[in-house]
Amino acid sequence: MGACGSALMKPCLGETDVRYDANYPKTIVETDARWEKLTGYFKVNVTSFDPVDGGAAQPGPYIESVIQTHASPFDSSRTIGFYNHTVDGSRLIVNRYYFKPPAPFGFCQIPFEPPAMNAQPGSTCGVNGQVDFAGVYASLTHEHDGTLKVGRATGSYANSEDGIWDTGEGSYAKLTDDSTFEFTFVRPDEFSSVQSFVFFDDDTAALSAVHTMIPMQRIVSANTATMVRISEEEFLAGIEEYNEAFQVPQPIQAPMTSDEVAKYDGTFPAEEDWCGGVMSDVSCTPSPYVEPDAQMKGGLIALFVILGVLLFSSVALFFHRKAIETQKKRYKEHFIRGIARNITISDSAGRVSPEQLKKEFDHIDKDKGGTISKDELKTFLKSGKVGDISDKDVEAMWAAIDIDNSGEVDFVEFIAFLGSCGTEFDSISKEQQAMSKADKLKYASQRLSTRCLVMPPVVDKSADEEKEGEENA
Repeated sequence: MGACGSALMKPCLGETDVRYDANYPKTIVETDARWEKLTGYFKVNVTSFDPVDGGAAQPGPYIESVIQTHASPFDSSRTIGFYNHTVDGSRLIVNRYYFKPPAPFGFCQIPFEPPAMNAQPGSTCGVNGQVDFAGVYASLTHEHDGTLKVGRATGSYANSEDGIWDTGEGSYAKLTDDSTFEFTFVRPDEFSSVQSFVFFDDDTAALSAVHTMIPMQRIVSANTATMVRISEEEFLAGIEEYNEAFQVPQPIQAPMTSDEVAKYDGTFPAEEDWCGGVMSDVSCTPSPYVEPDAQMKGGLIALFVILGVLLFSSVALFFHRKAIETQKKRYKEHFIRGIARNITISDSAGRVSPEQLKKEFDHIDKDKGGTISKDELKTFLKSGKVGDISDKDVEAMWAAIDIDNSGEVDFVEFIAFLGSCGTEFDSISKEQQAMSKADKLKYASQRLSTRCLVMPPVVDKSADEEKEGEENA
């Protein structure tokens, strides 16, 4: 009858639930242009605090095979970051580099017992700094609520030996107001991190981040930062500058993307990861929200039901009335044929004399009680000389003749019923006129068989003559 939203159908579900809207934008910027603020290159100055006393974060020893969280053998209190945020259609690709200067002299003088060391292998405490890479990969979802599902974190955000963490549920990036973006990373029962970016204008923002280790039941790191937009040239020059200024060992100098970091080779999401693997990117996965089949408006359904009932009732009434009329015609013709055995039928009851009708009434009234009973009528109708008649027709005819429902039919009711049989009188009259000579003789014979003939008395002439002679003598 038509698609959803048409004149006869209910509105499309997509009109009230954007998840079912097949035309909903499938790119991040089309969904909300404010995401453009977060895209581009930024230089970030990070200040880290000790979550226990609120002072500047202090370096900590390096222990092989132990995942570094936020305490490391470098000066963590003044980290320099370079962010490259890219929006690619429905995907957000975040590559971040954190440069940490060499550890202060005092830390390098602390004697740590093995396996703890004051420097990583290949570095000298107080001489070499470090660069950490961190990646975040998120995409639009079929929820169409503007939230980006974070499917993978890599590098220092992964907190794993292989540098990769497929986040599962609970990790996302979203806009919380016109100028604030929020990244939430959750590893159930293990780790939670919340980062907030508040833009003062298109080029500057403040950043805060709190990292909590759930098994330890404490915050392990709290950071604040300022973020300034820079050009791609400044971004590349800045990486080169801090590699040199912090004397970062050559093997771990910061490249551009995670798949170029030898240490984290293979951590960048492949296409199958985006398309149904760790993410359900709207650009390459089918939506679970499919517009259901069009449904007719409730009022129209009721209207069609009513019309259907009315149509059915009208048809049923038509056939019922037709059946009643057919039954009437059948039992009236049957009755008139019965009468026609005894009298000549004219083309209307009004042209049959009252005397003839009274005789026929008396003929049916077998007990001569002056009224016809149902049994007497039934006997008359079922005499067999005019064909069979069903009990149902007998009952219907009786109901039509017994006008006052007294259980008996008087001559007035008899005449009234015959008065309603004009069409049937005409029909039987025509039948009689069309009879052959043989049929008419047969019909006359039937009439004679129903009459009572009265013979005149036989007179004995010889006896009369003898009697007459005696009288004369």
